[in-house]
Amino acid sequence: MALTAIENLTDIIEVSKLLLKLLDTADIQGQSENKVESGTEGRIESGIDSVGENKKSIAESTSHDNSEQINTAKLLKLIKHREDKIYQLFEHFSPEELQLHLAELQTMAALDSQLIEKVNRTQESAKSEILTLKKNRKAINLYQKR
Repeated sequence: MALTAIENLTDIIEVSKLLLKLLDTADIQGQSENKVESGTEGRIESGIDSVGENKKSIAESTSHDNSEQINTAKLLKLIKHREDKIYQLFEHFSPEELQLHLAELQTMAALDSQLIEKVNRTQESAKSEILTLKKNRKAINLYQKR
């Protein structure tokens, strides 16, 4: 059974909201990890790390990598689902049919703008984190050479 335009729009809106929520959750997790990492970097620079802490951080890192891969896979699946639904919406329904659901289309467009803005902010944040990590890596390497 083919979905109606309103069912497609409702599904797109729900997936968009879920994507925003997942991106917010990933952003919050990233911020809390940055606080932990900055504390760890201070210990590295002062040379106080113990073997037990290293084992613990390796285990946490491995666990985090697995959950991050799962979250990434979930995000990609949702993005693909949303993309397919949007394609179906504009492929199967005429502009006249879609005009009947203008409020939902506007909601979808607003959520789309929020998603784009969130992804752009996340991308900029990731770029700055990468640059910071590169600088920190250089400092650690210089410290270890001395």
